[in-house]
Amino acid sequence: MTVVLDTSADLTPDVVRRVAWQGEEVVLSPAAVSAIGRRRVEFVAFVDAHHGRHLYGITTRHHTGAKQVLDADDRAEYARRLPSTPGSTGAGLPERVVRAVVLARLADVLNGTAAVRPETATALAAMLDGPMPYVPARGHGEPGNIIALGHLFRSRFDGTLEIGEGMSLVNGAPVSAAVLTDAVLAGQGRITAAEDVFAMAALACRAPAEHYDEELARVWGDEHQAATLERMRGLMAGADGPSLPYQAPVSFRSAPRVLGATRRALAQAGDGARISLSASSNNPIFVGPGTRPPLGEVMSNGGYHDPLAAPGLDALARSWADLAQLVTAQVSRLLERPDGILASEPEAQVSLLDMTSSGWAEEARAAAGPSLIGLGPGGQTDTGSAEMIAWRRAGDAGAALDAGLAVLAVVAAHTLGHRGQAAPPGLHPLADAVRTGFPLGTGPVDFGSGLERVQAHITGRVFPGRD
Repeated sequence: MTVVLDTSADLTPDVVRRVAWQGEEVVLSPAAVSAIGRRRVEFVAFVDAHHGRHLYGITTRHHTGAKQVLDADDRAEYARRLPSTPGSTGAGLPERVVRAVVLARLADVLNGTAAVRPETATALAAMLDGPMPYVPARGHGEPGNIIALGHLFRSRFDGTLEIGEGMSLVNGAPVSAAVLTDAVLAGQGRITAAEDVFAMAALACRAPAEHYDEELARVWGDEHQAATLERMRGLMAGADGPSLPYQAPVSFRSAPRVLGATRRALAQAGDGARISLSASSNNPIFVGPGTRPPLGEVMSNGGYHDPLAAPGLDALARSWADLAQLVTAQVSRLLERPDGILASEPEAQVSLLDMTSSGWAEEARAAAGPSLIGLGPGGQTDTGSAEMIAWRRAGDAGAALDAGLAVLAVVAAHTLGHRGQAAPPGLHPLADAVRTGFPLGTGPVDFGSGLERVQAHITGRVFPGRD
């Protein structure tokens, strides 16, 4: 299918999923193209009337060049090309993220704050028809996203532009919006996968049903914790076997609250993603004569700094790390059970996997540090944006959780298997995936490959059809 964009309100996390993750194409609606054309005419009229003013990146160069107004010849030369941007090296961003960046770059275009020509706007959308250029994932010490955007757009647009269009492509914060949205989309699959594993672990522990009772939703007073409680009850419905006559360990009782808090962090990050995707982020922006008569106005501003992205990503990283600590605690408690794996093994085998889950918990903990505003190189560029580091940390913490969940799923499924207890219907898919990937009786020589298969099942929930 093809996504048709009419206004920036059409840029939503769901559209990012369709375009960036599932590969759908994008076109601008005829009404959008007409509006872009009208705004371009207004912008050119404003610049013609104010060519002697300091208009950042329009009648001046960018960065330190902003202090000098260009003459007509220099202005024309500067307008044709993409402004100079730093480069970086190393591994590139995943194609799904780069596609999301291109999509998010259209927000300013559709808002009219980036007064590009219609042909430039349609060429930008058409980039989503083919493979994406290399964009480095690391080495981003700039305010905004100019390193990434320079790599992304230079080969396609350099030498084809007209006045004001270069800054409309390389300045702003579309990468920040894209990485925040990417983490939210991944989190939506990860939270349900985590709830499945924690529910199976609760059955393996014989945790009393009261730990997940619907009355807790009322007294806790949080819709997201209520959603987790309801889902876990549904997953465990129909389970056989007795439960403990006393309370389960803390990690089992805390799990619904921590999972619910993670759902809240995801919801808040999702709100930030929706705002960031459709917001104008360029520096400068153009507002039309309808807003600032008689000809409009060019405004230099801090739109390139997305204040929602790094905090939202940090909250997700912390949530994944917290869950990873519960995972390793639950692995240890299950292995210690009198009817658990350790009691059924002639020597420690699967029961040694508590070391693996502890290692992944530490990996998640290490990834969950704060991503603060960076100290820039100096001069005009005296601070940097932290979204790329925050995205990587959230991804690292999430990947560590996925690996830990694979261990907990194996330990829980094997605990049920050793005592002959079947998984209830809601947990059949997970139990079957574990039994297939890491069957009962698997020997240590196959532990690594077995865990990989179970983790692949979990990761497939997080990144369906990932590149």
